[in-house]
Amino acid sequence: MFKNWTQFFSVFLMAFLSVLFYTGLEGTWNGMKQNINHYTTRTHLATTTLQSTGLSENEVKQIKNLPDVSKISAQTEINTTTHLKGSKRYLAVSTPGTQQLSKTLQTNGQRINTKVSGIYLNEKFAQTNGLHKNSTVTVKFNNQPVKLKVAGLVNSPDKMYYTGSNDFISPQNQNYGYGFISDKTLMNKFKLPLLNNVIEIKDSNNQQVEKQIRKLIGKKYIALQTQKSNVGIATAVDRVGQIRNISILFSIIFILLAVLAMYTTIRKIIDQQQRDMATLQSLGYSNVILSLYYSMYGLLVGGIGALVGLAVAPLLSNFVMASQKPMFSLPSWKIAYTVVPLYVALGVIIICVLSALFAAQVNHGLTPAQAFRKGSTAKHGKRVLLERFPAIWNKIPFGNRWSIRDNLGNKVQMLMGLIGVIGGLALVMTGFGTKNSMDNQVDQTYGHEYVYAKKMNLSNNTSQSEINRITKQVHGEKIESVYSSLQPKGEFDRPLTILDSGSKIKLKTENQQKIKNGGVYVAEGIAKTAHIKKNQTIRLQPSFSDKTIKLKVKGIIKSSAPQGIYMTKKTWQDQGMTFKPTAILTSRHQIPQKIKNNLAVTQVVSLKEQKSNAKEMVNNLSSIFLMIQVFGILLTIVILYNLGSLSFTERSRSYATLEILGFSRNQIRNLTIIENLTITSLGWLIGVPFGYWFLSRYVTTFNTSQIIYYPFISTISIALASIIVVAAALSTVGMMGSRLKKLDMIASTKGVE
Repeated sequence: MFKNWTQFFSVFLMAFLSVLFYTGLEGTWNGMKQNINHYTTRTHLATTTLQSTGLSENEVKQIKNLPDVSKISAQTEINTTTHLKGSKRYLAVSTPGTQQLSKTLQTNGQRINTKVSGIYLNEKFAQTNGLHKNSTVTVKFNNQPVKLKVAGLVNSPDKMYYTGSNDFISPQNQNYGYGFISDKTLMNKFKLPLLNNVIEIKDSNNQQVEKQIRKLIGKKYIALQTQKSNVGIATAVDRVGQIRNISILFSIIFILLAVLAMYTTIRKIIDQQQRDMATLQSLGYSNVILSLYYSMYGLLVGGIGALVGLAVAPLLSNFVMASQKPMFSLPSWKIAYTVVPLYVALGVIIICVLSALFAAQVNHGLTPAQAFRKGSTAKHGKRVLLERFPAIWNKIPFGNRWSIRDNLGNKVQMLMGLIGVIGGLALVMTGFGTKNSMDNQVDQTYGHEYVYAKKMNLSNNTSQSEINRITKQVHGEKIESVYSSLQPKGEFDRPLTILDSGSKIKLKTENQQKIKNGGVYVAEGIAKTAHIKKNQTIRLQPSFSDKTIKLKVKGIIKSSAPQGIYMTKKTWQDQGMTFKPTAILTSRHQIPQKIKNNLAVTQVVSLKEQKSNAKEMVNNLSSIFLMIQVFGILLTIVILYNLGSLSFTERSRSYATLEILGFSRNQIRNLTIIENLTITSLGWLIGVPFGYWFLSRYVTTFNTSQIIYYPFISTISIALASIIVVAAALSTVGMMGSRLKKLDMIASTKGVE
């Protein structure tokens, strides 16, 4: 066993990585899942959240009395600004409601005081801005300053993933935060009545409740967010699924490669011990006993690898868990496991045992004399199709003819070599390609689809004349963004964007057509989820309206984010709707301070900021991508080295025969190089398209209701993956060269003694 320690180490490594990868990632995703479930259960997370322009007490009571509604909690939410560390910050301030649903908890686990005179700030916003309990913060609302004392730091269960703005897809903890004040503070310090513009609801039928609420409040309706559509909740839940899918998918691949590693290792040992096995057979040991003996190698090595994998897994779990902390706000970050890792470890051990058992069947049905005479397990070369064409065959050098016959005569060995190259290339390409796909999504969205420099968000009560004046000053383009229900099978409210000229947002359909008048356009992710096809008629119910719009789907938009609905200003107005811009887009990089300070402009966002923010979300997964890349490279090297080692052992007699026929050892080594290059080249030709196909299936595991990803891998990544795999394949040439020098040619050609 120690003589073949490199091969056994590769088996150990495969078993170790198989168990480590699954168990390590399970500790993360199952830990997050349990932490989220415990958090949402303890705080009684609302099933839906209604956003409106403001409701009367009577309307709130009517919603509470709906047959599918069991509980509600009415809140008032306003958007304020503050200056901290020399920069403008955005703070969403809410009243606490009844605290029966989506309870807000302080960081020490205690409930908040709903009658507090100060403000509770969310933990990450406070920490990144140097605020703590008893600090003082001054916020502005309607250009009026309000000074508040920080009563404590909190987290809210419906804001586990808090971006603070629809313009960003990952958290900006320093720039965006939220806080809670008492009803009395709202009325006395902010001089506002209770608006009841946010209603937390516990219901049993989201779609039925939406229809009923729309009838009750009419044009006051903005959106009804479910747990699936609320980014603050859904993103955290989706991340659990993403990490779980990675753990399952790659563990299966690692286990399959462990089978290959164990099989090739036992085959090599049996090749070396062929005569010993025949001798033991002649002494009365049956093939069953010998097979069980070799299967113990699988039990021992696979067992040690699996146990070490289980022992080391918590380190990987904590490493990946730590990488998720900057993005999510959870009260607990404990890792947790199910019993599945034990089954995975047991499965890996059984697979290693069965692989060894299968490889040990080479002498099955042979007498001891036949087994002794048989020698190597390598098959003799057979005539190949090319030999039927003497004009071509005879021009091929003798050594290369031997190599062709030998490879085609041992199809299993050749197939394993191809699988090693193809599988290794697919793994490495996926490691590089997943990050490439996400980076490409960011580059396409913020640079090719969105081509403005600045976006100015507008206040709801801004007059049309003021909007036109600002638009003219910055040479801008107006857009309106609202929410809309979608029927049939829309599930929940989706963002609806109405474009004016469309020069600053350049979206295209699957057929590369621009957005035109006369119909509605639906993003591909929504189209797939709702089973919507081109030319199908759909019904829309937009925010701030009691109308239902029927329009034909003119095209499916191929865009990663956001997954929304689009139409032109003319199409919108043709349906009897009023165009009320919510933002102005401009190509100007510098916005006059006078416009920034205008009460009509609530916020100015740059495309550069949006792109940088999106990159942060990709970088949050970088540790997982890096892990896939490292494991992929490691697996490729181990598998190809193992296959090369087995090939050398099986062919040692053939190499000795070639030397007797007059070939020098350099010539024999050159033959192995040519042979290796041939298999590697063939594996590369198949592996590149297979790797891209695998990548295209794999990236879909990261899709959410807000973002979908399209497969993309750069030329540099393909080249780098190819170099890694080819280098791993050619490394066996160096191994063969050193072994050829040590090969005892006389002993290798001996027959029966």
